Amino acid sequence: MMKKKYISLLIMSAISIPAVADTTIDKMFSEGNLRGEMRLYDFTRDFDGVTNTKHDTSFGGLFYYNTAAVNGISFGTSFASSNPIWIDDSASVYGLVGRDGTGAHDSVNRLQEYFVQGEWFDTKLKYGAQELRTPMMNPHDIRAIPRTFRGFSAVNNSVENLTLSALYITDSMGWSDESFVSVKEAVEGDLARAGVIADVADNPVIAFGAKYKLPFDAVKASANVWHYRMEDVFNQTYAKLELSKQLGDVNVYFNPSYLTQQSSGDETAGELDTYQYGAHLGVMFSGLNLTYLYAKTGDDTVLTPWGDDKVVIQQVYQSARGEETVNAARVAYDFSNVGVKGLNAYVFYGEYDVPDSASGSDFSELDFSVSYALDNVLKGLSVRARHAIVDFDTGEDLQDTRFYLKYKFNLSGL
Repeated sequence: MMKKKYISLLIMSAISIPAVADTTIDKMFSEGNLRGEMRLYDFTRDFDGVTNTKHDTSFGGLFYYNTAAVNGISFGTSFASSNPIWIDDSASVYGLVGRDGTGAHDSVNRLQEYFVQGEWFDTKLKYGAQELRTPMMNPHDIRAIPRTFRGFSAVNNSVENLTLSALYITDSMGWSDESFVSVKEAVEGDLARAGVIADVADNPVIAFGAKYKLPFDAVKASANVWHYRMEDVFNQTYAKLELSKQLGDVNVYFNPSYLTQQSSGDETAGELDTYQYGAHLGVMFSGLNLTYLYAKTGDDTVLTPWGDDKVVIQQVYQSARGEETVNAARVAYDFSNVGVKGLNAYVFYGEYDVPDSASGSDFSELDFSVSYALDNVLKGLSVRARHAIVDFDTGEDLQDTRFYLKYKFNLSGL
């Protein structure tokens, strides 16, 4: 019913265009834009205990089409596809693709977006299914298909260096969903994965954000603040400061952030009172990027059913558990500095510690990544290989290997 409501409103908006258009509808479509990305991914996770190997090879992509604007009004849609190939029936589904009724590998084909958009007076209004890019609601693009959302968004840039945003979100789709679920169901699913069964209040998420580029000459600085509210479930406030300073050939940066979460009203998702703070401290010079990362989480695990911007995000694990302290270091290098344009690599090591009284085990994760943009062969083509080694003090260790082949394209005037 909700999907029919959204599509009906989009159709009504399209029908109303001729009454207000100063130009022809033909121009709206002839000057539209088509862009996309073909994706061939292969992910494997091997455990050293009894857990079965997880393995997916997927082929598909993302295809986005946006019309040109007529009197500020435009339309957009996108399609996403992920299809299993080279299936190993002995392996469990990793998550690049979906699961059928028996739990076996299955294709995912869905409308990723469908929206009407209006732009007037430095304000962009968008209604319908859409990808969001905010700290705690974002595509979180770590599988074959990114997350997407449904509702209303508004972005205003009337004031120089200031971006104001507002959201009213009712539904979301995860990486392998073929249809939208309510934000209520998304929270219930996230809790269920943690072993908590709850009947969450059926309310939308309302959010407000502000990003400001600070007018400092000595230091490049910007601040980003967001507040998300889901009535009778929880509230969360996020703040991040990005500071950098060029000192000759060296760039020094410091990015502290703070997140707080509290259950609200009837607390239908259970009692929640936690926080996470931390920072990235680093230097860049001669193609080298050295970063130290620190994160501290409060008493409860951070609840993130729609993507997130946690302090430490590695290939397999992130800073999230209650009472957890994370210390990490990343060494990245851009080989264009030595004449190999498009080649990048990094090594990323993190230690995740919790008190003996807390549930869970201490562990470490070591990540390796090499990526190469092959624009010299075909513009938009890239390859990447990643490998992670996770060692637990108690429990199964694992290794996670990922290969990516992407081809991005952009066709205007379609």
